[in-house]
Amino acid sequence: EATDTYTKMSPFLYAKQLAEKKAPLLLIHGEEDPNSGTFPMQSERFFQALKGHGATAKLVLLPKERHGYVARESILHVLHEQEAWLDAHNAPRR
Repeated sequence: EATDTYTKMSPFLYAKQLAEKKAPLLLIHGEEDPNSGTFPMQSERFFQALKGHGATAKLVLLPKERHGYVARESILHVLHEQEAWLDAHNAPRR
């Protein structure tokens, strides 16, 4: 019902700006997320929009996970991806 509000809040509108700012972005999403506001397809499309504008981005889809991650393997995978991403993109500058 609030189309204007959702349009203004859409991350798609900011994909180009993020790419221009060279802001690296790690997206992690459960493949079976049933939340209508955050379907996996939205992360996939946002990722493609970012890449289309030349952004540094990575999309990690967690199999058999929903909106919150519960499998031990998924949690460890998330921690690994976050640590690797921060090491690569947030290292101290000398």
